[in-house]
Amino acid sequence: MTFETALLGWHDFYLASAGAAAALLGLLFVGVSINLGALTAPERVDLRSRASLAFSNLVYVLVISLSILIPDQDAHSMAITCAILAALGVVRVVTRILQIIRSWSRLANGVRTLRRLAWTLLATILLGNAALELWQSGTGSTLYNLIAVVFLLLIGAADVSWDLLTTVSDEEAVPGGSRS
Repeated sequence: MTFETALLGWHDFYLASAGAAAALLGLLFVGVSINLGALTAPERVDLRSRASLAFSNLVYVLVISLSILIPDQDAHSMAITCAILAALGVVRVVTRILQIIRSWSRLANGVRTLRRLAWTLLATILLGNAALELWQSGTGSTLYNLIAVVFLLLIGAADVSWDLLTTVSDEEAVPGGSRS
């Protein structure tokens, strides 16, 4: 079976994941817009960072899904797309880890912050591995690896988004609430 033929079997899955990512991006925009005051406060770098992580995870799912849906996509083109996304993901994760290290003493729960970043780190590693496999073998079986990437990125975005919205909600419920 050729790579192009294998892609046809995944059409509905990636169409659904693109739709889910786009819908969740819209909801994230709404959530951020509603809480814009809390997110734009100069001391709330942590909240902006969480929103950025959720946003980028969802954009990655959208780009992966839409790339697979391109007609007559070949394995090498898909490998290049995955490799670029993985490289950007590594830069994104390393930058975020350095931010966490620099502000460790101010973080209320640095371990929780690192756990939320772990979803993205694992997805990035798997995405890089999928790029390598697509480049070397060019078979449709490597598309199974991208399922894990999509799920990890979606779960990571949902985890971070939920934490972001509940943190803002909890702080608004208690006047002068703590800023974690």
